[in-house]
Amino acid sequence: MSVDSPPRTCPRCEAVVAPDAKFCANCGQALAEASSTDATIHTRLIAAAPTPLITKMRSARITGELKPVTALFADVVGSTSLAEQMDPEDWTAMINEAFDLMSRAVFRYEGTIAQLQGDAMLAFFGAPVAHEDDPERAILAALDMLVATEEFATQLKSTHGIDFRIRAGINSGPVLVGNVGSDLRYEYTALGDAVNVAARMQTAAQPGTIVITEMTRRLTGDTFDLDDLGEIEVKGKAEPIQAYRVIGRKAAPARRRGLESVGLDSPMVGRAEQLQRVTSLLDVIAAGRGRAAFIIGEPGIGKSRLLAELKRAALAPPSTTRWFEGRCVSYGRNLPYHLLIDLLRSILGFSFSATESEARAALDAALDDTLGADGTEAGDTAPYLASLLGLPLRAGEAVQTEVPDILQGRYVAATHRLLRGLAARGPVVVVCEDIHWADPASIDVARQLMPLAAQLPILFVAAMRAETDSPGWALIGHARQLFGESLTEIRLEPLTAADSRSLVANLLEIESLPDRVRDMILARSEGNPFFVEEVVRMLIERGAIVQEDARWVATADVASIEIPETLHGLLLARIDQLPDDAKRSLRVAAVIGRQFPVRVLERVIGAEP
Repeated sequence: MSVDSPPRTCPRCEAVVAPDAKFCANCGQALAEASSTDATIHTRLIAAAPTPLITKMRSARITGELKPVTALFADVVGSTSLAEQMDPEDWTAMINEAFDLMSRAVFRYEGTIAQLQGDAMLAFFGAPVAHEDDPERAILAALDMLVATEEFATQLKSTHGIDFRIRAGINSGPVLVGNVGSDLRYEYTALGDAVNVAARMQTAAQPGTIVITEMTRRLTGDTFDLDDLGEIEVKGKAEPIQAYRVIGRKAAPARRRGLESVGLDSPMVGRAEQLQRVTSLLDVIAAGRGRAAFIIGEPGIGKSRLLAELKRAALAPPSTTRWFEGRCVSYGRNLPYHLLIDLLRSILGFSFSATESEARAALDAALDDTLGADGTEAGDTAPYLASLLGLPLRAGEAVQTEVPDILQGRYVAATHRLLRGLAARGPVVVVCEDIHWADPASIDVARQLMPLAAQLPILFVAAMRAETDSPGWALIGHARQLFGESLTEIRLEPLTAADSRSLVANLLEIESLPDRVRDMILARSEGNPFFVEEVVRMLIERGAIVQEDARWVATADVASIEIPETLHGLLLARIDQLPDDAKRSLRVAAVIGRQFPVRVLERVIGAEP
């Protein structure tokens, strides 16, 4: 008589786990000690990380901190069955190559590989290096993993006759992460509930898909197209978890910041003088002359809102002005020409979701319309813009790529012709957002194109943070030399107390809100419009403020107000850029209190051993 073996359980929480599970879906515990092979692969992958990322990881020096982290679990589907179909050496080689492809996606967005376990990978975004958009980076990394492994899967199908697929689960939340050793591996990792839920999302994902939680969706706004999967039961959780399948990046992501999603909006507050200065430049280009403007300010201070108001004024009928904009991404410093590419997409009128054939057709149509179908300019311009955008060349087209400087010169010349052709038909506004994140190649091209704004009816507008060590900061000095006193520089400062009160009043009809709630919002936001909106959003989403009979009423939960999750990443990203001494001072200051004399901080730091 046979005796059934007891079900497999997790050594940490004793939950029943699947026979082939690598991590516990209840608590996230690794279900087997990392093998020497896993450790070797982990070390090799970390060593292959880009040098700038390694430098940031070494300087982070986290020591058991509780940080907001987005955890990405990814594994090979049906690995046990696949291993049985392959020679052990072939299997090992396959897993190594799969991890290579997956790790490149993690490193591309400055994530960290926390664990490897057989055929599964756990990556952190937000530790040890924090960014203000770590949830978005995690999803982009997972999407890149799927794309990178598709071609690999096709090769395996033809050589070994097997179906290779990966899947991923993502969740965001506070995680206690341990020290990073000298080999850049985590010496320990207290996984916590946030990572446990990510592991559960992984097991719920179908092959070739990515599943995220409501928390991650909330932190990424409308950046991605999602399929609502409803609520998923999770062991150890009293309530089910709302889950979504990631379809892909939106063709035109909506503005992440703001309160439109909860039905609230406010006219722009406290920026009338700055708006008048920049909108007056529209009259200048309408008269046939060019100008340049720089909008400088800290995160959330209102740069994007000022640009939105400028765009509304520029395109208001009967204006014939055309508006083109390019945006930098926070991980773009190592993406050559990414600002220029995004700007060209705007000019040519196609999005990220366009196919190669659709994008090439849009390029050809735009050049024919702007430069003339019968002229040589379009023929000389098309191949280099196609090359820059990664589009196929037509028969007879050729691009000289041997010498990088010559190639960049051709890119500049092609973009120069396109902008000159557009400006010949009427005023043009060219906007570059977040150029503190721009790559050096894009900045070099922008520097060479800027003289057009001194010759033609083109308004060049750049929005940036006051990060003087960024490649984009050099553009200001170049613009000052080129435009002199006609250059417009707008530095946005925090809102005054009166303007902050007006913003909250516009959003929440403050006269029906208790004074203590109003004062709490103003104290937390400290004159930053984005902070105001995010504190209000958090209060609404957590039920601390509810609407009753068209009036906003505070509940008992409002007393426990904290900093919203959306601000944690933004603040930690700024803190991570500080030198070690400044970080230590900031930690001490946080313990002392919100306000204190400087001499108190000096005494405490001086008394440290």
